[in-house]
Amino acid sequence: MRLVLIIICCPLWLFAQPPADRYQAPLFTTVAETSNIKFSSGVPQPVPGGGFYETVSGMPVNVDEFETTSEDLFMDIFEPVGDTLTQRPLVIVAFGGGFVAGSRDHWSMRLICEELAKRGYVTASIDYRLGMNIFDSDLAQRAVYRGVQDARSAVRFFKADAAGDNNYKIDPNKIFIGGHSSGGLSALHNIYLDKESERPLSTYVWSQEGNFVADQGCLDCVGDNQSYSGYANGVFSLAGALGFTSFIESDADPKSVMFHSQDDGTVPYDEGEPFTDLSFWIIGEDLPTVYGSQSIAERCDSVSLPYDFFSYSSRGHDVHEDGGSSLYSDIIPGITDWFFQEELQPKDDLITGENIACTASPVLEYSVDDTEAYYFDWQVTGGSIVNLSNYESTVSVVWDTNATGHKLEVTPYSILDAKGETITIDIELLTSADNNFLAITSDWHSIQNWSLGHLPTACEDVILNSAGTISSAADFNIHSLEVRADATLILGAGTNNFINHRADSQLDFALDITGSLTNLGILNVQHRTTGKEVNVSGGVLNLGDVKLIGE
Repeated sequence: MRLVLIIICCPLWLFAQPPADRYQAPLFTTVAETSNIKFSSGVPQPVPGGGFYETVSGMPVNVDEFETTSEDLFMDIFEPVGDTLTQRPLVIVAFGGGFVAGSRDHWSMRLICEELAKRGYVTASIDYRLGMNIFDSDLAQRAVYRGVQDARSAVRFFKADAAGDNNYKIDPNKIFIGGHSSGGLSALHNIYLDKESERPLSTYVWSQEGNFVADQGCLDCVGDNQSYSGYANGVFSLAGALGFTSFIESDADPKSVMFHSQDDGTVPYDEGEPFTDLSFWIIGEDLPTVYGSQSIAERCDSVSLPYDFFSYSSRGHDVHEDGGSSLYSDIIPGITDWFFQEELQPKDDLITGENIACTASPVLEYSVDDTEAYYFDWQVTGGSIVNLSNYESTVSVVWDTNATGHKLEVTPYSILDAKGETITIDIELLTSADNNFLAITSDWHSIQNWSLGHLPTACEDVILNSAGTISSAADFNIHSLEVRADATLILGAGTNNFINHRADSQLDFALDITGSLTNLGILNVQHRTTGKEVNVSGGVLNLGDVKLIGE
């Protein structure tokens, strides 16, 4: 094993809290490469079958599937130096070469690994078995299936490590895979060919020129760590394809980001046989139809599966390579932004809590859904947070009654330090006031019925002093409620209403009834002074579900 340090010419950023742009910017200046890590032992490798085309090309294009040797597979692993996270997303990268050529050392695969590692990923460039029979479309499918098995073996290697010593500090639930050309085929099939029933028939027991060809085994039946699943969580494809788009079944399947050029003469942009640029020169060539990125995008549309598709007109087959030593500028951002937005970024999008604070009781509690987030960067304007903890999804805020503006913001981060969108709630600070029902209509929730020109708020004392029936079919939250003589209030079924009379200095009743109130929903009545919740004086109260909450 050799250790190589790749030095990049930028200062290392150190963070006391989660970084602002991990995965979207090259934060790390040094990448460590650990080479020649064996991930699969003794896998069956078909031997060259000879013939004119193998002789002139030097590539295994006419392999004997019935005769195999044992082969070990290796990978090179790239990690950001100075990274303190103990759980990181992983991207496995597979080279191109039509299943007959190529190497994990290919410069563009290494460059993709390095660039993603600088953004905070762990990456790996992997081997897979080469050798295809291009003169028999059934046998040719066995080469693709070998690539799928080998890619799954690479995934299993990391899952086994994460369950043990965790040398590479990866999150086994955030493993992504991708590749170019045949590597893209292997990656796409890892994600979408996920059932035994989807295997091509020729991957089972078959025959070649009268010779017995062995069953290739299940998806995870070749290579090491077979007790783990080799299934990845997302995919990027550079000029890749699928054997059948029907492998994509629903919007619950993993998501993909694809790059493909319409002038690709090796892997069809839409559908067709591979190697159209070369097939004219090969007598007897017989390859199966495959479905490129355009067909995959159409299938994703039909099942409502989100994807991203970078389509070009003149990049040819090497859709990612801008010359012989650099990548096109949109490749790395296209890959990492998609994984970040769809798989890494917390999806919290709402702060739950009152957007109206009362001067009489300016302490309120706010929270966000914490199912994905781990760290919360809370910021407040016009108030202060009580006992702040950045690892809690709930905060209590004391609003400053003298401030001119009031706002609460939170930026969530995942346990992988992926930054979510900043969420904001603006707060209106109100003083106590009477809001009288004007009885223009009988609907509580019609603004025209209220003397203050808006629906009652948590700061307001509501007075129903008009004869007739008032109906409330939706929830309300108010300071106090007085139902005067000849007024009738009906709280609708399914409503959950709050009367929060919390001012210590006020001794009047939270709920004062001289008219009539019928509660068909839930009515929560709270008062700080014991025994001052409800007063019924000459009126009627049909309780229903009333909860009296003293403090």
